[in-house]
Amino acid sequence: MSQPALARFWHPICTSDEVTEQPRRFTLLDDFVVAFRDENCVAAFRDLCIHRGAALSLGWVRDGTLVCPYHGWQYDRSGACVKIPSRPADAPIPAAAKAQAYHVQEKYGLVWVGMEEPAADIPLFPGDVYGKPGWKSFISYREVWNTSAARAVENFMDFSHFPYVHTGILGTEETAEIAPYTVEKREDGLFYFLEQEEPSELYGAGGKQKVRYEYTLVVPFTIHLKKIELGTGRETIISQLTLPRTSKTTELFVFILRNHSLDEADTPFQEFTNNIMEQDRVVVQSQRPEELPDSLREELHIKVPDAASLLYRQRLASLAKVEVFGPYGA
Repeated sequence: MSQPALARFWHPICTSDEVTEQPRRFTLLDDFVVAFRDENCVAAFRDLCIHRGAALSLGWVRDGTLVCPYHGWQYDRSGACVKIPSRPADAPIPAAAKAQAYHVQEKYGLVWVGMEEPAADIPLFPGDVYGKPGWKSFISYREVWNTSAARAVENFMDFSHFPYVHTGILGTEETAEIAPYTVEKREDGLFYFLEQEEPSELYGAGGKQKVRYEYTLVVPFTIHLKKIELGTGRETIISQLTLPRTSKTTELFVFILRNHSLDEADTPFQEFTNNIMEQDRVVVQSQRPEELPDSLREELHIKVPDAASLLYRQRLASLAKVEVFGPYGA
């Protein structure tokens, strides 16, 4: 996918507590973003002073403006330069003296940035259950992978690797065959599900009960897995919110939401998920090329097991002509 197409979506750059009054640099879509907090809320710009290209993240906030560390130019939160110290105070400021301001929101304890006017809302969790009574949520896993965001998402949405990458935990070789399944095309992504006996003790009672896996993909880079234990009805949502730092480096924010074990420690659920993610990381970082191939002909695809990922690749390709989505809900 091209950078202009991706610039029209919201991307999580960090947790909310990482943005303070001291400007800080983050990486998004092969470029640098500076984010800071003033008395109103978070602001985010391209990390570049229009004057001589200095990094604004090396500057500071004064009276609600971001001060460039090189010549002291001051930018308000809209990006407009409001003071050039080397000129008389009454001298007009050129209209072109602007920092490139980005759209910014805080949601789910994360700071989200849209480089262009966002084509879609920040995706909701399935059922919009985040922060609702009867649900507990936390960030379980956060790491930078040496791969593209699309590769990381495609891995998360794939289940035919379970018997080999997660053998004895999510699958076994005896159950490697994938039965046909239906992928529902939604305005903002895809939805599909399957049921299987999960070998794990945490969710599948050691393979004694079936678990329903419901996948909800929101393009370009948000993927949710709801695990419903059919024997107990317990629901756990594991969500990967994916930051495309560069074309070949990706930061993952993995959330766990659950409507059970509310008085119990998060540790067993965190350790289980983080173990899975680290097993995936080793394999995904070995994939070449790091970015998804431009043509479907460059890799071999199997009709049933790869049905969802093929549709995902087609959706990514179509986003060069970005559509405007309405609010998302599961």
